[in-house]
Amino acid sequence: MGTIYKERHVEAKGLALAKSIDYCLKPLLQAFGDRPLAEIRTADVEDYLADLRKPRTVNGLPNRRLTTASINRSMQLLRHMFNWAVGREYLDKTPFRRGTETLIRKAHEDNKRRRRISEDEEARLLTIAPPHLRAMIIAALDTGMRQGEMLALRFADIDLDRKVILLRGSTTKSKKTRAVPIPTARLEAVLRWLRLDAADEEKPVDTLVFSDEVGDPYRVIRKSWVLTVLRAHGVTPHWRKEGGWKHLTRECQAEFQKINLHWHDLRHEYASRLVERHVPLAQVRDLLGHASIITTERYDTQTFENLQQAAARLEDGKKFDTTPRSTTSNATTPAAGMPRNTKPSDTTPRDTGTHEKTARNSARAHVLSSFSQDPAAAPSESPADHQPTTDANCFEDRDLESWYRYGDSNPGPVAENHVS
Repeated sequence: MGTIYKERHVEAKGLALAKSIDYCLKPLLQAFGDRPLAEIRTADVEDYLADLRKPRTVNGLPNRRLTTASINRSMQLLRHMFNWAVGREYLDKTPFRRGTETLIRKAHEDNKRRRRISEDEEARLLTIAPPHLRAMIIAALDTGMRQGEMLALRFADIDLDRKVILLRGSTTKSKKTRAVPIPTARLEAVLRWLRLDAADEEKPVDTLVFSDEVGDPYRVIRKSWVLTVLRAHGVTPHWRKEGGWKHLTRECQAEFQKINLHWHDLRHEYASRLVERHVPLAQVRDLLGHASIITTERYDTQTFENLQQAAARLEDGKKFDTTPRSTTSNATTPAAGMPRNTKPSDTTPRDTGTHEKTARNSARAHVLSSFSQDPAAAPSESPADHQPTTDANCFEDRDLESWYRYGDSNPGPVAENHVS
């Protein structure tokens, strides 16, 4: 079924997945072999999911685990294969669902990249990088183009007079053509330098932009990028044997993982710098070529310093005063909360613990008063607002005190009995 799905869906529709479909299908073929989809049950899918979560050795590093996103992508591909087979009536049902009930769900992903590139780190990368990679780093930081879009760019798509780069739909992820401005003088200098060949003559217009002096394109930059990142952070690369970047020693691979700098972070940095310069998010979306602004929001990663400055705008000079307010005591004035027709002697606490509770409440009242509005600043009220209540159904404060003391879990009837 994997071969049929690849030929009749992925390749037939010209999906971008066609470039990596063999790699994506590899773990599925290892788990299920040549079993027909109709023989795969929900339990088989759950066993496959459990196997993906087990630790494994990757590039010589033991106890490595797949990220939640990697697991979800594999399950998403398997789910779509079943749904596609059901839609074409190869199958009657999918093991992911039973009626309207979803049996296997995706795990929650907290995978938003928050990696920023400081000015100092950018300078170190540009200093260490070889010329061709330095040109690509500048182009990524100043245009936000994806790596595939950059490697497919031709000189016929660049207009230096109008300062615009045209990314054709056949080379973009969204399959839509978009224009990207050339915003900086250094990027313009990079494009002019790339246009010249070894004899300082201009290359033909149909030549790929990111190519060497004789016009041969740069195909893979992974090894060059890893070495540049390591050296820019003071790590000397060491190799286990001759080969690609995967043949770095375990210590160097661990250091690269610790630095945690991906090529795609350059595109994120482009978007974050635009937002920091108050460019509307809708314009950032169009520059990045996103179909939804929700995707663009994932690219907006603010530095903590900027967040601190934003939160500091709340400061308006207000103070926290811990000094208790001065109060005047009057023996003839009933205490707060005491019934109007009750003498002070009638409210004498029955146990000594009440004195301690009153003292604690008084201390809390002093702190609370520093947040509260000054009574002197409160609006004045007319004596008519304080007319004594003479209604026969008026409830006493003692009743409410009894209610709160015994913690009635259904206070509704109590209150209703006192409301006319």
